[in-house]
Amino acid sequence: MSLAIILIYLKSKKLYEAKTLMLIDEAKSISDLEELRDKRISYDSKASVTKAILIKNFKAEEAEKLKKYTSKLSDMDHYYASYIKNADPSIREEYKLRRENFNKKYKGKRWVYLDFKENLRTSCKWLVCFFLILLSAGLVQKYTTSKDLYVGAYIFQMVFGFVFMINTIIWLSRTLRSYWERDYL
Repeated sequence: MSLAIILIYLKSKKLYEAKTLMLIDEAKSISDLEELRDKRISYDSKASVTKAILIKNFKAEEAEKLKKYTSKLSDMDHYYASYIKNADPSIREEYKLRRENFNKKYKGKRWVYLDFKENLRTSCKWLVCFFLILLSAGLVQKYTTSKDLYVGAYIFQMVFGFVFMINTIIWLSRTLRSYWERDYL
């Protein structure tokens, strides 16, 4: 059952991203693209729309939004290329150095999580959810008299607590890594 849920999620995500690319092609102006970005839910879609905005017109704010939304290596290549191509000559050398540092660090990686504030926000969400699961299941176990409900709460706590604990640890490590590398990259 869980495998079916995962497969349905992945298929729907793929269709959602394909629809985003189709909507990007239909957009005629930058304001249309900005409205589209506000309407899209996933960060991958927002990154794709921001990338299209940067192709049409470079702005430093848009480049920073791309850095915030993306988790792909190719988008970060586009981020650095847009700065190097369109920024002031005094900033170009700095971004060439940052691109080299980025390539040294992440060349073989599949995903990139560089935005410290967004990583911290996501880590806090996972942490709060983890403690809510522990607290809610613990309260059910403490105040129940039914053995079946007690066992169900215990199983719920173990399964979902484990999943949320793993994701919390992953996001905390990403947050810590992005904190260490925020000036380097």
